[in-house]
Amino acid sequence: MIQIYYNGYDITDSVSINRCYHDMYASGRTDTVNLQFADTSNLWDSWAPAVGDEIEVEYDTISTGAMFVSSVRPENGAFTIMAQAAPMSGFDKQNKAWQKVRLLQIGREIADRNGLDFTSYGVEDRLYSYILQEGEGDFRFLHRIAEREGCAILIYNKTLILYDERYMEEIEPSEVLDLAVDGEYKFHDRHFNLYGSCTVESGMYTGKYTADNGSSRVYMAVNVGGIGSNAEAERYAKNLLRAANKGCYCGYIRSLIMPGYSAASMVELQNTSTPSWNGPVFIDHIRNDYKNGQSKIFFRKPLEGY
Repeated sequence: MIQIYYNGYDITDSVSINRCYHDMYASGRTDTVNLQFADTSNLWDSWAPAVGDEIEVEYDTISTGAMFVSSVRPENGAFTIMAQAAPMSGFDKQNKAWQKVRLLQIGREIADRNGLDFTSYGVEDRLYSYILQEGEGDFRFLHRIAEREGCAILIYNKTLILYDERYMEEIEPSEVLDLAVDGEYKFHDRHFNLYGSCTVESGMYTGKYTADNGSSRVYMAVNVGGIGSNAEAERYAKNLLRAANKGCYCGYIRSLIMPGYSAASMVELQNTSTPSWNGPVFIDHIRNDYKNGQSKIFFRKPLEGY
């Protein structure tokens, strides 16, 4: 059921798979695949795999999309390959002064110079008078800019995707995540970690946003970057408070592999054990173990009001 393509060639029948993990993330990290093959005949060494090669894994209707090899490691009769959805070029440190530029323009340019397509969902195309990219990789830089706008980035199959988190959280779930009575699951209520407000300061400008969540804790945002007005500082305060709080009500379930789910999507959680958790949840991370036919799905409750 597992199909593996290496630099465009189907190598499935030529390898023996020991391990095959596929991790999909909604934000903050790039998708990865971790493959280990039995290699007592040193087959992989003769194939001379290299960092930057392309690999794709399919399982039933699930696909990793094209990924880029980031590590190759022979070890005691086995061979391990790590790959990621993001090309390595996007992690090279860059220096650039962006002037009179819009958010989607930044996304398109970064995608283009790293050999990726670009698309966006629900993003307000903000205009910036000046932004400095100083000693930052492209993907880290774009993540930082996106986060302070309440947005996130992910990369899938050579496409850089920029999306507004609130926009995605407001989409009506089309799938149900049903927890069987005997299923493995865990819920986390970390409301004691919530921040009630966020303050942003940069030069002469300052902004604050307060959430109606009963917390008196104050989040002081640091290293926010250049800010051009108090209104901009207030907008960043609101979005950075979201970033700090969004994982406080979360959980996971583990089951037989579930091909109908993807990271950065909304599903309807249903369970009889703890019905107070029932309702729409946002999928943060999925780990599919294709070798053993298991899925572990991590989710969080969407934030309300901000």
